[in-house]
Amino acid sequence: MKTLLKFSLLALVSLALANATAVAQSTPAAPAAKATATVATPKTAAAQVRRYDRRLDEIRERGELVVGTAPFVPWAFNDPKVGWLGFDVDVARQLAADLGVTLKIVEVPFPRLLEAVRNGDVDIATGVSITPQRALLVAFSQPYSQSHVQLIVRKQDAGRADWNSAGVVIGARAGTVSESAAAAHFPLAEVMPFARDAPMFAALDSGKIGALLASAPQGMIRMAIKPDTVVIAQASGLADTAEGFAVRKGEPSLVNFLNAWIVYWRADGWLEARRHDWFDSLDWTRRLSQP
Repeated sequence: MKTLLKFSLLALVSLALANATAVAQSTPAAPAAKATATVATPKTAAAQVRRYDRRLDEIRERGELVVGTAPFVPWAFNDPKVGWLGFDVDVARQLAADLGVTLKIVEVPFPRLLEAVRNGDVDIATGVSITPQRALLVAFSQPYSQSHVQLIVRKQDAGRADWNSAGVVIGARAGTVSESAAAAHFPLAEVMPFARDAPMFAALDSGKIGALLASAPQGMIRMAIKPDTVVIAQASGLADTAEGFAVRKGEPSLVNFLNAWIVYWRADGWLEARRHDWFDSLDWTRRLSQP
């Protein structure tokens, strides 16, 4: 009797297990939860780039290139008779022509020039010396021009040897490489920043400052305009610079176009010809309304 009950229980258990297995096999498994992370594909990555990389398209769509510049003779200056002139102005005009758009030049004080680029107030800025510190703020094209800083003094002070002395005041344009070079090479002197060239050279003439630092060929121009008033006391060894276009970060298509533009016109010889006309000659002064 006990044996019979034992076999009966075993049979019932086996039957229950068989039914459970059959149900499990016939019931579809619940789908696995979908991952929430989105995998970037070439298509989505390109869309993200286009969202930020729009400046070049916007320039062509609006039909206007907005260029920010700070007045520096002979790079860019606004003559009351003929308007904007200078090496960088010629560069901006040709750049706009090659884009097939009109040109709008916006004058911006140099200390605010990169801010104007970052805020999108201008499309590009011209003639900006490329430095690591500035590259943290904006993107740069490759350089299209070079310059160097010179020490300019009154002719009567030409024999002075040591300008790095207490009591000496040296002028420089505010926010420029010249201002940084003045502080680095003449740490004992006082550096006085100026917003524009005219009051800086006027301060030198009056003796308010003893010397000034400026990029070549400003010294040569001043010596030609006012002979026997100033001399170049140190022509090299203060700072050498390379200038390029400054662009808001995140605009690789615009930077690529600018680099291609520079390569093309450098190979053509046009850039060097423009530099010669503005930096190695004073023939352009005949076009001015005032000497």
